[in-house]
Amino acid sequence: MNFDTTASRFFRPHDPARLRRNQRRIHLQRLFVILRNASLIGLVTFAAMAAYRHTQSNARFNVRSIEVEGAVHTPRAAIDLVTRRYVGLNLFQIDIARVQRDLGGLGWVHRIDIEKKLPDVLRIKITERSPVALVRDGERLLYTDQQGLGFAELSPAAGDDDLPIITDAAGPELVRTVALLAELRRVDAQLYSRVSEVWPIAPRGFAMYDRALGAVVYANADDIAVKWRNLYSVLAAEHNPKIEYADLRFANRVIVKAVETTNAQN
Repeated sequence: MNFDTTASRFFRPHDPARLRRNQRRIHLQRLFVILRNASLIGLVTFAAMAAYRHTQSNARFNVRSIEVEGAVHTPRAAIDLVTRRYVGLNLFQIDIARVQRDLGGLGWVHRIDIEKKLPDVLRIKITERSPVALVRDGERLLYTDQQGLGFAELSPAAGDDDLPIITDAAGPELVRTVALLAELRRVDAQLYSRVSEVWPIAPRGFAMYDRALGAVVYANADDIAVKWRNLYSVLAAEHNPKIEYADLRFANRVIVKAVETTNAQN
């Protein structure tokens, strides 16, 4: 059997030593790249650690000023009582979540956004709660928000004493009463402003004193604004008689109890 010696010579390297040298050179180049990248990573890591240690220990980054904005009803003295513990601390070591928890304990505070302003300023933006009503708590009147949380006592400094007063309501009944008032304020602010007091009536009803009518209006939450406006139309057609109460809880009906008048006889 004969072999093609020409083909054998074609596949055989002409210079095996040169091929080995090329392979070693390629390996060295790869090793150089790896070592170079490792050195760069090491330098960057070292610089980052040095910068971190510098920011954590340099007195230049100690908090010297705390700026507060958005606090309208929250007493500044109460805010200062919480925030003064952070004055002098390193700006980078302050736990934002802890500051938010500390300030979140103040009644009017709903949300806190915090910014660290280099080199030494802690900036705090407060979003306060928006009261929907006042709720009776024994002898006190508390502002309550849309979640039914009584968060602060009625104060002349805060005002809003014309807010509706919720009476005889707690737990789920308070929550659904607050939800009713919040929705009424959203869809018809004028009707909302006429409610001076409201009592929940299980399972779905409410009794509300209408300061414009000088009477109690009974209603469910369903389409309350439309039905209430229909009541005004009915009374206007009857020349606005004085009424004791109106009941809007029935479908397609408005029940009105007029004030009975008697003529004195001599």
